Amino acid sequence: MRFKIKHPAPRSLPPFWLAILGLLLLLPPLAAQEALRISLAGDLAAETQKQARNAVGYYNLLWGPVALRCSGALGTEFTDNARNSSKAEGDMIIRPSANLQLNWPVTEWNTLNLSLGAGYSLYVQHGDQSQFYLNPGSGLSFDIFIQDWKINLHDRATLTQNSYENPTTSGGQNNTFLQNDLGVTGLWDLGKVLVNLGYDHVDYVGVDRQRSQPDSASENFFLNLGFRLRPEIMLGLEGGLGLVRYSQSGPTNALFVSDAMQWSAGAFSSVQISEHLSARLDGGYMVYIPENSQMAGISEMDSLYFQFSVSHEITRHISYSLSAGHSVDFAYNGQAYDRLFVRLNPNWNVLRKFSISTPVWWEQGTQVAAHAFKYDQYGAGLTVGRALTQKLSTSVYYQFVMRATDQKLSYNDYTANIVGLNLNYQF
Repeated sequence: MRFKIKHPAPRSLPPFWLAILGLLLLLPPLAAQEALRISLAGDLAAETQKQARNAVGYYNLLWGPVALRCSGALGTEFTDNARNSSKAEGDMIIRPSANLQLNWPVTEWNTLNLSLGAGYSLYVQHGDQSQFYLNPGSGLSFDIFIQDWKINLHDRATLTQNSYENPTTSGGQNNTFLQNDLGVTGLWDLGKVLVNLGYDHVDYVGVDRQRSQPDSASENFFLNLGFRLRPEIMLGLEGGLGLVRYSQSGPTNALFVSDAMQWSAGAFSSVQISEHLSARLDGGYMVYIPENSQMAGISEMDSLYFQFSVSHEITRHISYSLSAGHSVDFAYNGQAYDRLFVRLNPNWNVLRKFSISTPVWWEQGTQVAAHAFKYDQYGAGLTVGRALTQKLSTSVYYQFVMRATDQKLSYNDYTANIVGLNLNYQF
């Protein structure tokens, strides 16, 4: 039996669907070991990245059939709380970095993409905090088109750099870990029906061996079925299964951890309300089942989950994106925690040649295992960017982060003020 190969363009997804997929990039940069989250934030977000790569002028270098986009950056930052601890200690941070995107049309129907964003954070006074980092999305992606199928093979890696990005940490510890996601997804376009399924193997490797959770790995499976009621409206069903295994189970440096299974089932809807307004809602039911339920404070739990996302271009100068939701994820110390979050990111391009963004967010989490505690994290920021020349641009930013917990220990609560300057050169 021979497969008939088709050019992908006639079978490409409609613009409203691709735009809605981009909303899922608003998720916080926490590592969730859940199959549904892998589905939402991984494979679907790649569709939006592909749109940017296909835009005219996105790539600035050509090497035979290979198109490249290269840039380098140098940033300097001051924080009045380098360790995110109640005992604030200021520091100056220098961050050189480089970014590379590569697009190689191996054949007329198969494309290889490489994305790499890497740098080094040099702490002038707190040398133990200095580290290399990899931006989310760094990795390889290979698209294969066979009849009505689009198959994607990918390997993505992230090495975190900012501890406040994971509010389940405390005590100013270095919670840096490497996350590597290797998987395959398949998108079957049947016109009125879309089938999206996949598998990902994710490894989590801690850098701070004295304080971090044990290394772990998860197997994640997901299946989404979407039905186009009208060109601008889609309804669907979604489900996922995640299995997490730790290199050390039971009492560890991170208190108690246990191998576990987590599954979820639910539905989603998406709508293109107008040319400039789109929204998506996901909701359902999830169950978390630890393998060792006899361990202190670790027990099975179930919960409803939801996520609402909206993107609105009010005028050609003012736009915003909003994301809110509830889910159960895995904390830094390996225990499950229940979390609510809201993130709003307005963009104000009201001044000629300047871009302005003012993100704000709130997150509340409750650990559901041993030594449980409840936290609230608040954040707000201001970023102003401007192109200095055709290739050189700059941005200045300010960020405020605060965490408050119900356990009034000396290291649990903190505030941080961060001011920075970035210079970016596009080759």
